[in-house]
Amino acid sequence: MKKPFVIACIFLPFLTINAQTVKKDMFDQISVKMSELPINTVKSDFGPAVIDSFIYFTSYRDELITKPDNELIKNEFYDLYDARIDDSGDVVGTRQALAEFITRFHDGPVSWCAKTNELFITQSNYVDPDVVYKPFKNEDVKLRIVIAKRLNGQWTIIDEFPYNNPKFSIGHPAINESGDTLFFASDMPGGYGETDLYYSVRKKNRWTQPVNLGSTVNTSGKDEFPFITGSSYSGRYLILASTGHGSLGGFDLFYQNMNKQYSEVVRFPEPINGTFDDFGMSLPENVEYGFMTSNRPGTGNDDIYKLTFDKYMDFLLEIFVLDSKNWKPITGAAVDFCNLKSSKTATDGMVSQRFSKNSACDVKASAFGYRDNHKLVNIGAPRQGSVLKDTIFLDLIVGEKIVLRNIYYDFDKWDILPESGEELDKLVALMKENPGMKVELGSHTDERGSVPYNLKLSQRRAESAVNYIISKGIDQSRIEAIGYGKSQLIYKSTLTHKCTPTEHRENRRTEIFIPGFIRGEPVKQVKGDYSK
Repeated sequence: MKKPFVIACIFLPFLTINAQTVKKDMFDQISVKMSELPINTVKSDFGPAVIDSFIYFTSYRDELITKPDNELIKNEFYDLYDARIDDSGDVVGTRQALAEFITRFHDGPVSWCAKTNELFITQSNYVDPDVVYKPFKNEDVKLRIVIAKRLNGQWTIIDEFPYNNPKFSIGHPAINESGDTLFFASDMPGGYGETDLYYSVRKKNRWTQPVNLGSTVNTSGKDEFPFITGSSYSGRYLILASTGHGSLGGFDLFYQNMNKQYSEVVRFPEPINGTFDDFGMSLPENVEYGFMTSNRPGTGNDDIYKLTFDKYMDFLLEIFVLDSKNWKPITGAAVDFCNLKSSKTATDGMVSQRFSKNSACDVKASAFGYRDNHKLVNIGAPRQGSVLKDTIFLDLIVGEKIVLRNIYYDFDKWDILPESGEELDKLVALMKENPGMKVELGSHTDERGSVPYNLKLSQRRAESAVNYIISKGIDQSRIEAIGYGKSQLIYKSTLTHKCTPTEHRENRRTEIFIPGFIRGEPVKQVKGDYSK
C-alpha cells in the first residue's frame, strides 16, 4: 500500500543557502547520492523528520508487517516511530514505536518547532474501521492537525488547530522556525485544485484564517507535503510535492524561493525526481544530508531514502581583523580570500566569504598603519553551524617610517590636492582609533633645486598635510610637521646615471613615523631617525 494523504513536515532551517549562492536551480552542479534506510519495511515507511539526533517517521507496527494490504486498510492505523541517527545522518539504532502515538488514529508524520517545543501532528479526524483509507485519493477519512508538547519525558497533545473540519482534510503541517506561521495542505472548498497549500499566522495565541498560497504554487492537481526551509537570515524556501507543474511521475518534488515574491516553482532534478511518486523531503540545517520518500522500486511500497550532497553544503566564513594589542576591530582593512576579490571590513572589523566543505584558503589582511598578516584557514566540514569564525590580528607599525601613497602637490606648490585626502583620511581614522598616538609627518623633495629652497618647500608641504589632519578633528599637539627637503633621497643622480621621472617621484614622498605610545595614554615621544 502506498502512503495516505499525510507526510513529514518537520521544520528545520535549510542548509545555509541565500540569495548570493542560489541560482535558478539551487542544485546546480551538485552531486546527490540516494540510499535506502535500514528501517524500511515491506510495507509503507514515509514521512522522515529529524528531531535532535533522531529520525521520526510513519510506519506500521512490527506485528502488522505480514498482514495483507486489504486488512491493513480497513482495520489498522499508521503509528509514529523514531530511530537514532549519527552526525552523518546514518541510522545507528533500531526503530522504536512512540508509545504515546499507538492509538486508534493515523498518527504522523510531524513538524517540530524547537523554539516553542511544539510537535504538530497529522491525525485522522475520526475513527471508523470500515472507512477506506486510500493513498492519493479523496479519502473518506479526513485529516486534522493536533499540537503536542513533551511533558515529563512524554509527548502530550495539548491543543488542535482551530480550523480542523470534519468535512475536509487539513494535514501536512510545516511550522516555521519562530513558531508563528503554519503551512499545511487541504482540500477545503475554494482552492485551485484537488488539494492546495495554505498558511495561517499565530498572533497572540490565536491562528488567523487560512490563506491560500495562490496559483503560483497551487495547480489544478494535488499540491501537498510542504516543508519550509531556512530563516530570514539563511533564506527561506518552500519545498512541496505536486502532480502539477509539469510533474513527470505522479508526485514530483519542487521548491520555491520564498524571499522573492511570485518566484517560480522549480522541479528538483534527477535522481531526486524520477517516474515514480517522490515526496516528503526533509532537509536539516547545517548538515550534508537530507531525507525523502519515494515509491520507486525498493524494500517496500514506500521507502525512506537518505540524500547525501557532495557539494551541497557551503559555509559562511567570517573573518574578524583586530588590533593585536587592544583587540579593537579595524575598520576598512582589506581582506583577500585566496584568489577572490578583496573585501573591506565593516565597523565591527568583519568581512565574510562563502566556501565549500573541505576547502582551504590563505586569508590575507592589510590595513593602513599595520603590518600585513595572513592565516591559512581550513574550512573542513562542520556539522553544527554553517557560520565559521576566525580572527586575524594585525600589529601596529611603531618605530618605522610609513610612506603615505598618493599624496600629490602641484609643481612648486604645497597645497594638498583633493585626491590626496583619501590617504590622509586613513591616518585620521588611525589616530582617532588610538587616542594615545602621536605622529611625525615628514615631507621630502627630489634632488632638483637648492637645499634651502627644498627645505622650505617640504616644510610647507608637511604643514599643509598636518593642517588637513587637524581640520578633521585631530588635536594639533598630536602631530608634528617636519620638512626634510632633499636630505634623505632614495635615488641620487651620478655621473653615469640621471634620476628618471619615476625616481624623482619616489623621492617626493610623504611619510609618517609613529614613535611609540601607550594605547589611550600619550607618552614621551622620541624623534624618528631620518638621518639614514
